[in-house]
Amino acid sequence: MVDNTATKVIYEGDGETTKFPFTFEFADASDVCVLIYDEATDTETVLSKDYYVDATAKVVHYPGYASGQEPAEADQPAKLAAGQRLVVYRNTPLTQLTDLGDKYPLPVIEAMPDKLTYIVQELQEQLDRCIKNSISGAQNLQAIAENARTAWEKATAASESATKAQEQAEEATREAIAAKTSADAAENWNIAATKNAEAAENAAATVTAYQAPEWKESTTYKVGDFVTYTDGNIYKAIKENKDTLPTDTTCWTKVVLYMGDNFFLIDSAGYIVPAATPTYSGFWTLDTSGYIVPTRSA
Repeated sequence: MVDNTATKVIYEGDGETTKFPFTFEFADASDVCVLIYDEATDTETVLSKDYYVDATAKVVHYPGYASGQEPAEADQPAKLAAGQRLVVYRNTPLTQLTDLGDKYPLPVIEAMPDKLTYIVQELQEQLDRCIKNSISGAQNLQAIAENARTAWEKATAASESATKAQEQAEEATREAIAAKTSADAAENWNIAATKNAEAAENAAATVTAYQAPEWKESTTYKVGDFVTYTDGNIYKAIKENKDTLPTDTTCWTKVVLYMGDNFFLIDSAGYIVPAATPTYSGFWTLDTSGYIVPTRSA
């Protein structure tokens, strides 16, 4: 008969106690295990030595040793200190090793604990796939929940920062299932912003390049200077030079002029239509009423 449902007992350290009794039954003394939780490091350590299980008295000694096997006092660990927990628990192998023989009805009787063992093993497999709190009672589940909540809040904040113009983001953040969608939207907008910045930089460089003077042999050019050359191309100095032809790649690089914008696009029918969210163009802008107009007329 097993009428005690306890399978573990937890003790708080006080720097003095070395005896830790338990009440649960066990099949073998080797099934009684001991671990120590350290609050300072938030770690659990399963002990493999320096404790002794008195199976008759149902007491764990820590530090403790079988009679005559005590190491020198200097080699023994300190007593369980404040801020530490000692957990005495049962860890019974999920097996049924009793063989009653083949004489009837012994096989039938043996099949009953065998079936219970099967069920326990299946339950253990299911538990192994679950998120569980630590055996010492440390608040690991709460920490996981807090980390998940913090990650969700950061994703929401990034989405709101990058997509202030989208009311859909505010609606999406009301439900946890939309957190990933909001994070993906934030990433896409950041990519678009980066591309627009690059486009603006290229356009600015284009304006400067179009104003570039003709290359002259007697002129000293500094890094970043633009010139036009007789081959019809525009070049940018990447190294200070004089008397060096623009076609010399050690001092010059050919400029690829930027001509595009994102104020217009081609729809599925092949028509040119205004973009839904125009941001940059070297030729077009939005007037005070929101209409697309040539830059010089803005």
